[in-house]
Amino acid sequence: MPVSADWTFDERVAEVFPDMIQRSVPGYSNIISMIGMLAERFVQPDTQVYDLGCSLGAATLSVRRNIAHSGCKIIAIDNSPAMVERCRRPY
Repeated sequence: MPVSADWTFDERVAEVFPDMIQRSVPGYSNIISMIGMLAERFVQPDTQVYDLGCSLGAATLSVRRNIAHSGCKIIAIDNSPAMVERCRRPY
């Protein structure tokens, strides 16, 4: 059996990721909404929130939309430069 190439989150994957994640993860939109609701409930003023493996930043944006505390800093981290670059683009 031939060995397949390693999966990488490169520029091609980053471009199609929104469609791919919606089709691959049942209830993805609900999950993202719930992350925001949990952030609203549990994030404290003047704290840092980390989104590890942020991909295109959907959870990051959900947190940002739902927390009302001043002084909160949201830090989005991903090991894919292509995902981070795409995440930085305005929606």
